[in-house]
Amino acid sequence: MQLTLRDLTPAENTAYYELLAELTRTAPLEPTYGFVGRDLDILRIERRLLLKRNLLLVRGMGGAGKTTLLRHLGAWWRTTGLVEHVFTFGYEERAWTRQQILFEIAQQLLDPVAYLRDFQPLSLDAQQAKLTKLLRAQRHLLILDNLESITGTSLAIQHTLDKTEQEHLRRLLADLAGGQTLVLLGSRGSEDWLATGTFADNVYDLLGLDAEAASTLADLILERHGATKYRQNDDFQHLLKLLAGFPLALEVVLPNLAHQTPKAVLSALQVGDVALDTADTEDKTKSILRCIDYSHSNLSPEAQHLLLCLAPFTSVFNLVPLENYTKHLQQQPALANLPFARWPEVLQEATNWGLLSPDANNPRFLHLQPTLSYFLQNRLNQHGQAERKAAIETAFREHYRQVGRSLHGLLTSKDPQERQIGQFITRLQYENLVTALNLALVAQESIAGLHEALLEYLKSTQNQRRALELFQNIEKQFATYSSDKLAGALGMEYVYVIGNSANWQSIAKQYEDAGRSYRKVLEVVEQIGRVDEETKSRVKATIYHQLGVMAQEQRQWLQAEQYYQQALQINIEYNDRYSQADTYHQLGFVAQEQRQWSQAEQYYQQALRIYMEYNDRYAQARTYHQLGFVAQKQRQWAQACDYLLQALEIFVAYEDNYYASIALRNLARLWRESGDTAVPGRVAEKLGVLVGKAEELLRKMLGEGDGGKDRE
Repeated sequence: MQLTLRDLTPAENTAYYELLAELTRTAPLEPTYGFVGRDLDILRIERRLLLKRNLLLVRGMGGAGKTTLLRHLGAWWRTTGLVEHVFTFGYEERAWTRQQILFEIAQQLLDPVAYLRDFQPLSLDAQQAKLTKLLRAQRHLLILDNLESITGTSLAIQHTLDKTEQEHLRRLLADLAGGQTLVLLGSRGSEDWLATGTFADNVYDLLGLDAEAASTLADLILERHGATKYRQNDDFQHLLKLLAGFPLALEVVLPNLAHQTPKAVLSALQVGDVALDTADTEDKTKSILRCIDYSHSNLSPEAQHLLLCLAPFTSVFNLVPLENYTKHLQQQPALANLPFARWPEVLQEATNWGLLSPDANNPRFLHLQPTLSYFLQNRLNQHGQAERKAAIETAFREHYRQVGRSLHGLLTSKDPQERQIGQFITRLQYENLVTALNLALVAQESIAGLHEALLEYLKSTQNQRRALELFQNIEKQFATYSSDKLAGALGMEYVYVIGNSANWQSIAKQYEDAGRSYRKVLEVVEQIGRVDEETKSRVKATIYHQLGVMAQEQRQWLQAEQYYQQALQINIEYNDRYSQADTYHQLGFVAQEQRQWSQAEQYYQQALRIYMEYNDRYAQARTYHQLGFVAQKQRQWAQACDYLLQALEIFVAYEDNYYASIALRNLARLWRESGDTAVPGRVAEKLGVLVGKAEELLRKMLGEGDGGKDRE
């Protein structure tokens, strides 16, 4: 088909340039860093409006970018022709009444003659009937933004509507339901008063930008402020995570990187430093303090005071242990008069105002608006709040000691499902645990109950860098404790922390640093007063064992054996049978690596007997596996097969797929090397599968190569 171009007619030319002029005149102001992301949000909003209901409430916390998105949608849909006209009414500007809205729309929809002749003489109800008929028949867009202002207290916000006007507005919107005109409503709250007959259950929760869009916006901010050198900085990544993709928080906080490091900005954010918020503090669209205050000031005075108890929390608040936290708060004299019985309604009120939002997948967790903690800390830093702040922090610390102990129990459980639950909750609660830990260190108190869960979680995630940074920071804080403080139990905690720093250094193959840290433990433990010799000796045994592991990793077999023997002598002296087993196992491995098969088998058998005494099935599996490996190397096929099958059975029972696959690989090699045709059948029995399936697995293992020795 051939298309022929022609010049515009005079009428078409006029219409084209009038449209261009209108689009230019009505285009929203370009955001400071441009409009970033929201592709999926736009798609979902369009689908809800066009396929579900033509009225939609876009709900989001302050600073989520609701207004920017709504105005962008208006401009985009007008440009693409989805709608003919866009009518925008923002309640942050004025308290728009039904009459004012009708007059504004009529002046744009009707020509001047029709407006004066056919519209203005009508009663208000008749004007509504006339306009809604036009709007239902044509595709336009009506935007009502910042609806939370409508029901706000008159002292806090000047743009409220009385109950009569609220009902008039609801009926106006209800008259548009089912018509062609699209209606977008923006609010921090649920606006239940408006829902009936209007948007009903058509609500879209606007969260922060997705990770990719947040990263893009962050790049633009860093480039504008000459701070691109921090893009890969770990503290910067942590900062991005805390800001949760909220555009306002990103645009206010990140420019501080022009003159501060990410670590300094993080610290300022966590302590509520007012200097961080350099924007216009009278404009809630530019200041994070004003943005939160806009919602916070609408809470009742009792709710505001109670909400201060959330100041130490970062990112999430778990509703399940609320009773426990309340108990610790009530124990503080400075907080005894707070209305704790009103927690449910206060949290709901804060949720309605966009300060909290339930997790979409697990409503027991409430997500805090990213800078709510900053705002609350800022309030607690004000004159006259020192006693209340100290009381809240004390209650928070004690609460998280109990939370930490519970999580440690889950993380170290033998039940795989409990371990998964522990990992899930600890991931969400990680920042809160670290905050409680830091508060304890500042108060120069014990960190018992706080660091154990963090240690186990970091082990499970294998995040060496994060773990090493955490424990080195704890070590530095402990070093500021007085010698009197470090006598007794606190001194042993200090030793434990140094030892963990050394362990993580060793795991990261920072062997020289690890060696210095281990030797520091041996020095410090000797200096601690009010600790018995047996306790000190057990610490030394642990350190000698770890030094052995580190020497073993470097294949320094003689040095490793000497350290293990030193640990073994102490454990024998104090009859620590279980620790003896661990050291015997490691001595077996050292002998094995030197092809001293008989010596290796003796050590492994000694370890196995003790693990059996303690009924530690999982530890038995590790030793059975090594015994199988040693027997296999000596071509003792029957014995090797028995040991490896016992190891496989236990690993399967504990759902340890990693070590089960290693045992299977060694059984596959044994099957190939020994020619024992019974191996697939015996494997099938342990796995509870058909022989053919077991044989298929073994052949697959042979195809994967011969790697995978068990290294302790």
